[in-house]
Amino acid sequence: MTDNILEGVRVLEIGGGVPAAYATRWMAGFGAEVVRIEGPGDALTADEATCLLPGKLRINADDSQLRELAMRADILVEDTKPGTLAAHGLDIASLRAANPALVAVSITPFGQDGPAAAYEATNAVAFAMGGIMSLTGHPSRAPLINAGSQAYYLSGLNGFSAAVTAYYGALQQGEGDHIDISMQECQAGMLELYGPMAEYTGEGPHKRSGNHVRAVWGIYPCADGYAGVCCLERQVKAFFNLVGDPVLQEERFQDRAQRAEHDDELQAILYPWFLSHTKGELLELGAQHRVPIGAVLTPSDLLQNESLHERHFFDSAETAAGTAEFPGRPFLGLPWRPGPLDEAGASTGDVLSRWVEVSA
Repeated sequence: MTDNILEGVRVLEIGGGVPAAYATRWMAGFGAEVVRIEGPGDALTADEATCLLPGKLRINADDSQLRELAMRADILVEDTKPGTLAAHGLDIASLRAANPALVAVSITPFGQDGPAAAYEATNAVAFAMGGIMSLTGHPSRAPLINAGSQAYYLSGLNGFSAAVTAYYGALQQGEGDHIDISMQECQAGMLELYGPMAEYTGEGPHKRSGNHVRAVWGIYPCADGYAGVCCLERQVKAFFNLVGDPVLQEERFQDRAQRAEHDDELQAILYPWFLSHTKGELLELGAQHRVPIGAVLTPSDLLQNESLHERHFFDSAETAAGTAEFPGRPFLGLPWRPGPLDEAGASTGDVLSRWVEVSA
């Protein structure tokens, strides 16, 4: 396979935030021609721009040019406040009336309509309002927020998958769609059984459990950082054999029901065992004994990871500070196009001549 799966697809990115930029970062990587509109609303940090903008054509455009670009796009992804595009003559309904095959994706904190549609939200607010913060942190302390602007990136990932799905539908049916993505709903969809179970049982929110769901499913300090284990019941025996403490062969730890009643005792056994090994040793032991052990890797660890380099996971771009490395292709099996990091506005003339002037 040599052709990028989105080769020839025209994508327009409007808004300037992480959600739209991340959604279209994937599209650019898979071969689409992504045109990013630069503007005063740009909200990316320098590091975010380095990671999210390679492979895109960055342009400046006025409202009339922007409408022409939107009319000739296959996919439009935007993360502006509800009503912003309409105020600039880019009402999605009118655009789709003129270009029925257009797929438009709008990513906002709480959706395009409803009682909270006009509310603004940071990543932390969307993370909390979506319910995930009810699961993070130790139960005796305040809840915590996951690192990495998860609410922004998760909504962008949902935007990418929804846009591509709708685009392939448009190829079959000739009819696009307007996809309304709420960052809050994206977080709520990550709760798995915890949120729904509380609703059905009436028990209320799931109690936060800190670093341990249970002793055989949690994160522990080790000799050079942190590592964790995530055992299903069928893997517990192999894990206990690996740890090697004869106490673990007693019925109170072998029996699943009794083990839950002695979870604190089990943690007390596992803490010193983890502390006696490095992350590398634990990963090797897990692989040897078929026990699901993982390590909490630092950015430096990740950049030196042989497996990630072997599958060409990292992309790179030249910046004023030197060569930057950052996550690239998500998986093997499909062609991936890294692309250079364009300067802001550098592709304005090229894109307008090809998308607007020639097409007019």
